Amino acid sequence: MPLNDFFRKVDAVIKRDDIRGIYGVNIDRQFAYNLGLLLAESFMGNTAVQPTNVVVGHDMRVSGPVLAAALAQGLDDGGCRPIRLGLAGTELVGFLPSKYRDEIDGGIIITASHNPRDNNGFKFFGRGGRPLPLAGQEEPPLPEDELARIALGLRKQAVPERLGWEEFAPDYVQTILKRARCDFASATGDAREPMRVAVEAGNGMGGRILREFAKIAPGLEWTFSNDTPDGNFPVIIPNPLNAEYQGMVADLVQRTGSHVGICFDGDADRVAVADENGRMISPPLLAALVGRRLRERFGPEERIGFNLACSWVIADSLGERDEVLGQSGVQMTPVGYGKIKAIMYDDPDIIFGAEHSGHYMFRNFWCTDSGMMAGILVLELAAELHSRGKPLSSILEEPRNTYFESGEINFELPAGRPAEDVIRQATEQFADEIKRIYVVSDDRVRLVDAYPPEGLELSVSDVRAEAGDWWFCMRKSGTEGGAGDLLRLYLEASGDRALMENRRDALVDMIGPELKI
Repeated sequence: MPLNDFFRKVDAVIKRDDIRGIYGVNIDRQFAYNLGLLLAESFMGNTAVQPTNVVVGHDMRVSGPVLAAALAQGLDDGGCRPIRLGLAGTELVGFLPSKYRDEIDGGIIITASHNPRDNNGFKFFGRGGRPLPLAGQEEPPLPEDELARIALGLRKQAVPERLGWEEFAPDYVQTILKRARCDFASATGDAREPMRVAVEAGNGMGGRILREFAKIAPGLEWTFSNDTPDGNFPVIIPNPLNAEYQGMVADLVQRTGSHVGICFDGDADRVAVADENGRMISPPLLAALVGRRLRERFGPEERIGFNLACSWVIADSLGERDEVLGQSGVQMTPVGYGKIKAIMYDDPDIIFGAEHSGHYMFRNFWCTDSGMMAGILVLELAAELHSRGKPLSSILEEPRNTYFESGEINFELPAGRPAEDVIRQATEQFADEIKRIYVVSDDRVRLVDAYPPEGLELSVSDVRAEAGDWWFCMRKSGTEGGAGDLLRLYLEASGDRALMENRRDALVDMIGPELKI
């Protein structure tokens, strides 16, 4: 094999926010070991007091234990002290270097989330749960007093080299409840009957984690389905945005007469919630519910971030849709949870950040993803409504009848037709209707007059173009693509489904319906 082919195999698995590939093809034991060696250098370079503790966990995928062992060996040979967690979800791994930032220097979860069963990959956390580049910009903890330095070193040595589930999972659940200020005893206190919760885990990590929560949540009655983690995915690969998986949630809700349904992706960092009819709550609508709840709890001045592929329901519910930049109550952000996290670290007034894909970041959870916190906040809201004799759907009807979304539509463009050209063509086609154009420069969303904007270097080709009652977003995938670009289209109309369908069809025709995948 030519040397360049080896390099291409490596480049193919390095994505925007993580590493993902196919086990046995471009990710294997040797890859994991080499990755551990390289990461050890990074972690040790940002550690002032030895040892350098790095927690390593894996989800339910069959290749997880093999890759975890090789990665840990690479970390060990590189000078770090790997702390083996065994089976874990992504949030659990990020939680430990967040809460115990002085004693734990970083974390790595081996997961491919909702990707096919033969896939696997790696997500990284620096100290404080931060992405590695941001964690490297911080000064590591170094007590001035010599005795305090010795005490820190001893505490770091006291972290066991293997942590069992019972040593970190209950701590994680209790911390979520505390930091979200959830009180289920109060929320369920006036209910005439327990609120029934249906959990469709899809053989991922979400069921196991929610069972920890179920142990301490009063006033709730639980039904769990497919809650044994199984990397062979005998039922389905859990993806909260997948229609078949959502159908399983709806079926479980209806069969059990539950008041709410909930599901997670494989590594349990993305969540979806269904009402008592089994109808799913879209990620932007769920974000609006969570954002309002956080403002009620922490103050009306708290700001909410959402990316440029999200529905108007967030801006309309929490701020002004015409004022989504600067110091308004809402902040439009680029796509990519790593980019939202960086903005939240820079702006502590943003309490919550949301992705259209179902990633939710919380300032009170160290600006890390927590689908679990988002889900539990909505469960608490549903419990309060239930105690007053109201179904969850009672607060969803108005927004569902106002905002009509196309969902994500994907196109595989030919090699000679770059995404940037298609995006420019789309903005020109509707130039007479478009009132605002948003782009991304220096990893921040900017308001511009045209696409592409003159004199402004773009970080990515993404655009959001807003007309009076509808908008569209086009973006080139940062994680997928073949010989040509993978183009993603999102579109929404306010108050008029026919308008959404008309503009959607026009854009699909312009791009090429034969290119849809």
